Order: sequence, then C-alpha cells, then structure tokens
Amino acid sequence: MGHVIIGTAGHIDHGKSSLVRALTGTDPDRLPEEKRRQITIDLGYAFLDDVAAIIDVPGHEKFIHNMVAGATTIDFAILVIASDDGIMPQTREHLHILRLLGLKHGTIVLTKIGMTEADWRTLVKEQIRSTVRDTFLANANIFEVDSLSGTGIPELRTFLLSELPKLPLRSTSDVLRIPIDSVFNVHGHGTVVTGTVLSGTVEREQKLELLPGRIPARVKQLQSNAHEQTVIKSGMRAALNLNTDALPIRGQTLTTPGSLTSSRRLAVSFEQIPDAPHVKDRQRVRFLIGTQEVMGRYRFIGSKESSQYALVLLDHEVVAAWGDHFIMRRYSPMDTMGGGHVLDLDPPLRGTRQREHATTRLAALNCTSQDQAILLWLEQRAPFGIPLRTVCQLFALSEDKFRAMFLKSDSAVQFQSGFVFHTNSQLNWNETIAQKLKRSHTEQPDVAGFSALHISSALPLLPTALLDWTLARLASSKKIIQEGALFKQVGAVPSLDARLTVLVDEVMNRLAQDGFAPSSSAVIAEALRQPKAEIEKALVAAFRLERAIRLGNDMFFDRNVFEQATERVKLILKNRGALQVSDLSKELNSSRKYVVPFLEYLDTIAITERRGNDRVPGRNFEKKN
Repeated sequence: MGHVIIGTAGHIDHGKSSLVRALTGTDPDRLPEEKRRQITIDLGYAFLDDVAAIIDVPGHEKFIHNMVAGATTIDFAILVIASDDGIMPQTREHLHILRLLGLKHGTIVLTKIGMTEADWRTLVKEQIRSTVRDTFLANANIFEVDSLSGTGIPELRTFLLSELPKLPLRSTSDVLRIPIDSVFNVHGHGTVVTGTVLSGTVEREQKLELLPGRIPARVKQLQSNAHEQTVIKSGMRAALNLNTDALPIRGQTLTTPGSLTSSRRLAVSFEQIPDAPHVKDRQRVRFLIGTQEVMGRYRFIGSKESSQYALVLLDHEVVAAWGDHFIMRRYSPMDTMGGGHVLDLDPPLRGTRQREHATTRLAALNCTSQDQAILLWLEQRAPFGIPLRTVCQLFALSEDKFRAMFLKSDSAVQFQSGFVFHTNSQLNWNETIAQKLKRSHTEQPDVAGFSALHISSALPLLPTALLDWTLARLASSKKIIQEGALFKQVGAVPSLDARLTVLVDEVMNRLAQDGFAPSSSAVIAEALRQPKAEIEKALVAAFRLERAIRLGNDMFFDRNVFEQATERVKLILKNRGALQVSDLSKELNSSRKYVVPFLEYLDTIAITERRGNDRVPGRNFEKKN
C-alpha cells in the first residue's frame, strides 16, 4: 500500500476531477450537488493503484477553505492548467497556497489539449514557466493531456508510478496525527471519519483522542483504499470507524491520548502573498491550519514595516505544533493574504509590548532544525524546566524520539524527575542558589545552615523535585555543604557580634544552672535585666549554634543538660525496661511541663516508644546520639 498523498490544484473548470478520473477510473465528485452543477465543491478521493492516494480539491474561489483542508496533508502536487485558459486567478492563488504549505514536490499538467493548437500551447507553457519560476515547481515537468480522449494520460501515469515511490517517507515514530477531513455515518457501523495519517501509525482497537476537546475514542475498524486493515501507517489515507460519545467534526485531529495539545494563541512567522490585501494590526482574519478554519485577530509583534512575526489570537482552539504550516485569509471578502508556520504555542502576551525582545526570540525559533528550535525554546521559555510530556506536545514528538534526540553525554538538554530543561538553566539555578546562600549568611551570620524551603524563595517557580535534585548535585560535588536538612556555603562558620556573644554566654549560664527546669525568656530577661526580645534573640542564636536544644516556642535546654537527661532515660530503660512521666520527673528533679515534651521528642526520634502510660525502648534505643 502506497504511503504518498497526491493533491490536485488549479482554477475552476480546468479539468482536475476529469484528470483524476482518467488516471484512476474513480470519479472524485461524490456529492449530488457536484454532479448537478458539474463543479467540485468539497474534497474528493481516489487511489492510484497501490502507489498513492489522490485528493481532488475544488478550484472555485468560494471553496478555498476546502482546498486548503486537502492540500495541507499532501506530499506531491499536480498543478492543473487548462491549455485554452492558461494561468488564471485561482491558479496563482493555489500555487501560493501550495508553496506556503511547504510543498517540495510536484508536477504540472496542461489539460484540454484537444481544444488548442500546438503554437498556442507553446505560449501557454512559457506563461507557466514564468509563473512558477520562483516556486518548488520551477523545474517540474509539464505533461500535455486530454482527459476525455486519454491522450498523454499513460505517460503521466507512468511518470507518477515511477517517481512517487522515490519521495521521502513520513515518520512512523512520531506521534499519531490524523487531521479529519470528512465525517459520515454508515448504517450498522456508526461514525466513520477519514483523513491522512500525517505521522505515526494507527491500529484497530487502539484508544485515541479527538482534539480540540480531548474526547476519548476507540478504533473499531480501519480501511484504506476500501480494504480492511489492522494497521495504517503515516502517509496513507485512512477511514476509521470510531466508538466515541461525541460526534467528530472536520478540523479535529485524531491522536494518541496526551500526545498533542491545542491553543487559542499562536506566535507565527507570516509571509504575505504579493499583491494581496495588506494585513493590518488587530485585523479580523480566517486562520486555516490542518483541516481547521478558525476566526481570529492578527497582532503585530515586530514593527508594521517588518511584520514577519505576529500573534494570532483565535476564537477557538486549534491543534498545532512548532513548524506546522497555515494559511491566512481576510474575514470578508475572503481573499488569501498569505501564510507561514507556527513558532510557539501560548506565547506571552507581553510580546506585543516588548516587541524587540519578542522578535529576537521568534527569529531564533524560525529555523529549519527541530532539535535547534527545541534547545532555543527550552532556554527561553522554560527556564525552570518543563514536564517532558508538555514539550513533546509542543513539538509533536513522542517521548522516546525526544529522548533519542538528546539523551547523550554532551547534550545541552537534561532529564530529571519527569522534567526536561536546558543545561544553561541548571547553571543559572546553581548560581542563584549560591547567591542566595551568600546573602543569607550575610544577613543571618549566626545561622549554621538554611533549609531547602528557605532557598526556594530565590527560585519560586522551580519545581520542588528539581530544586531537591539541584541541591543534592551541588552538595555531592562539594560546591555547597549539606548537614542534615540544612545547606550552607563552603567554609561558612556561624558567628555573632560581640554584644550578642556576651548575652548568649549569660543566657546559657542561666540555662545550665536551671538544669531540667529551664526558665522562660521572660524570667531570664527579668533576671538579667535585658529586654525580652533580646533574650529571645540570644536563645535562638544559641539554638542555631547548637548550644541549646529547643522544644516548642519558648522552651530551651542547655545541650549538655539535655544530653545527660537522654542518657539517664536510656539507663533507666536498660535497668527497668519501662518508665512513666512521674518516674522521670523525680529522676530529673523536674515537672510534667518539661518532661512530657522531652519524652515526646524522644518518641519522635525512636529512642523511646509510648505504650499506654509507659515508655519502652524504641528502635533507635541502642544508637548513639
């Protein structure tokens, strides 16, 4: 089965449908109105043996939106020009659309040659060569045919059967993308949708998702070229019988769940068609991408004289990814203004106010290398990392392919905890953490170290998993020091000013004298004739210097007293096997006020374990403090 999609293009009544019928034996005009009026209104389909599928598009200017829906999925274009008319308005418009959609391969067919003389056709071919001179058809063959008599059809057919298999194959490893171009109901089977498999593969019974809307669907049956299939690969036409709760519509995209995303705001690179109506800032436009047509507004990002980059603010979501091509038309009258490709989804709205910065950023993303664009996007738009799935959605890549692109030792992309980020971003986190610790030590010189929560205030947008990973890497490389749950600069030593040093010594002397019934800050303040706030500051400093143990808000013990009490508890338990609060109060010459929180602390570190009113040895009873 062929993996190439051919698309016709050209002015109305130039013989596109007749050519498809002559090549394949299939009439692509399927609607009663098309047969009655003898014009193509919607997309038609046929197959060229097992080599390619053909999408026949309407040529009338009123149906350009249908033409784009078909042309957006093709690999090879046949530009059809009637020899009696030559180049006509929709010939030029279709040619511009094909070029803006990124077409690289095609040929030209001159039809109705039975109605013209050879000399006239020579002039028409000169006109054609002049028209296509700067396009992908500049060096294309021109075949002269008459679809009714069959003249020239065998030669064209032989050419297509020979050249089409040489075209590059689409990727089967990327995510599944099937823009839906028709929907209908089959009696006894239900909903059937058709579309071109742009990338990936689809299988029978596979669970899919309809975007926009994230509507679940399941494939009941698959067909291609009217033949039942179990698997259909990229580059093939597919008819899918779906089981879904909502009726699909043209413009939606079928994909594997969670693989793609949709947006109402796009940053784009735009090229205006020569002689087309000039696009204006805030202009109402028709935005055509994939098989979707959505209304929206065009917003300049660069200056009006240099409007290559723009924001498109849409009324409804569209399915898009970096590099996707689009066509833009006026809201009314429906003239084609130009087209381009998508550079970013959900870009910052402030871009319109910071034009120079936004233009520079988008110019960097306006490249042909996908991996280069990913690196630039990660550095510019995800300075605090981004979930791997999200960035894969933005670039229409599978996670496996994304990892294969960057999972190497010298890659600028890093993976951790389900996130992906640029190496330069990590270096910025390192520097920010170093500066935060430096400032914190300067502002609080008496503090031995700082928690991850304290450090996170310098990087509030960095996910906790990435902050913890970064701190662990910095600690393991000895760039910072980790002591328990605290972090500090290398060589940082807690210090106090002379006045506070003296006060801490006085406070600690008082606590040592108090034994296991320490005075409150208010009592110490009265005894030392110092403001209560200063005593509280000294107590906290002593705790940070590890000279005091703190239980609760205003209960500080001399460390030596506390450690001696802990050893007394261990000795009692070793000798008796259990103790109660009243027992320990007597042993320590203290009261329940101090003994209860003390034992609760020992419970938390598993030196003791509470059983009813008794304390017994805990799992860490034998460990050294």
